[in-house]
Amino acid sequence: MIFTEFDFVERIYKAKEAGFDCVEFWCWKNKDLEAIKKALEETSMEVAVFQGNLEGRMIDAQDHDKYVEGVLESIEKANYLGTKTLFLMSDIMKEDRSVLEAPYPITFEDKMLSTKAVLQSLIPVAEENDITFVIEPLNSLVDHKGYSLCNSKPAIDLIREINHPNIKILYDAYHMQIMEGNIIDTINESNDAFGYFHIADVPGRFEPGTGELNYSNIIQALRAVNYNGKVGFEFTPKNGNSEETVKKVFDIIKS
Repeated sequence: MIFTEFDFVERIYKAKEAGFDCVEFWCWKNKDLEAIKKALEETSMEVAVFQGNLEGRMIDAQDHDKYVEGVLESIEKANYLGTKTLFLMSDIMKEDRSVLEAPYPITFEDKMLSTKAVLQSLIPVAEENDITFVIEPLNSLVDHKGYSLCNSKPAIDLIREINHPNIKILYDAYHMQIMEGNIIDTINESNDAFGYFHIADVPGRFEPGTGELNYSNIIQALRAVNYNGKVGFEFTPKNGNSEETVKKVFDIIKS
């Protein structure tokens, strides 16, 4: 979402120049992984996270084998790039990022049972490859209509029930501000479940400082609970200038 003024691989070099430690992206299947690996080596950067699921729905028990098979394929690519975290989505997204509904009804309870079954089945391969899987609650009001895991509590409860260090959540402050608010309370009460943290402001999914979220306080809250994971910038620069925007955001966060 940042440095989109440049070709994809060139964005890695731009991110390095801007002061980032890592980069992240969504699906790997449409990327030149060889070129990405070369850029990573030349910049001493790493890919912090990318999407691990390829086919099927995590919330559908009938898709279990197909879903896990795709994740296993992504693990091979993660090992190739040196990536240690993969995010997993609950549903299948359409081009407009809304959800492709299942051809039959699935209760929320069954969706959570299927999600738990997938995550538990991935524990051995997570341990073997030293990879952490993170599930991400997304908002269903603005960006991802119909998404199954759209609040933090069910995700946090599930992670605590599984109780494994390689199974966590990706907490996205933008998505959760839209769905429920209480960002700092959630950080204080549930940071043990966090494996990754995304930031963007509300409304618009632009950079911090453009909307209603106080990211100075949010970052301070993360520091206060000794969160030591990654913070990913998953926002669109409001003025279209990535370099200028990133500098401004770094100034806010580092202060």
